[in-house]
Amino acid sequence: MIKTDLYFKTLSSTSDYLKENYQDFPSFTFVQTGYQTNGRGQFDRKWSSNERENLLFSFLIKDIEINRIDNIKKTVLSSIIETLKTFKIQATYKPPNDLYVNGKKICGILIENLFELNVCHYVVIGIGLNVNQTKFEGFQATSLKNETGMTIKVSDIYTTLTHQLYERIRK
Repeated sequence: MIKTDLYFKTLSSTSDYLKENYQDFPSFTFVQTGYQTNGRGQFDRKWSSNERENLLFSFLIKDIEINRIDNIKKTVLSSIIETLKTFKIQATYKPPNDLYVNGKKICGILIENLFELNVCHYVVIGIGLNVNQTKFEGFQATSLKNETGMTIKVSDIYTTLTHQLYERIRK
């Protein structure tokens, strides 16, 4: 299995794109965008993000054993937490799918799948990580920039995190 990376300047949703086109892509296809017009989280809650300021991506895993899905979620969470630790940021997990720093949301994770007769055709994992956005309307949130005072290249975090996810999950 190889890792495939796709980038789009704008998409309605990286997760929706993969779900609609999953048959055309191999496992470990990562889709990143600079801006989502219809980003969403758990229970179809809107996920809004300033253009090109945050890390917005989803990835596809196909034909996976159902009993591996919980372990994949744990791997995703630990990979993001480890990535944040490189910036000396301690994140905590808030069920069902969020990471918080100092009581404020820094990351949302959305895991969706297609089951049919006990077969999981795909799992799509969407991740929204606040990187350089400093102001958030309507909810308590923070970002790497708010926590560190540094502007961080979104592409660097993408490369580090997706490599880690690929290496840890494909085994």
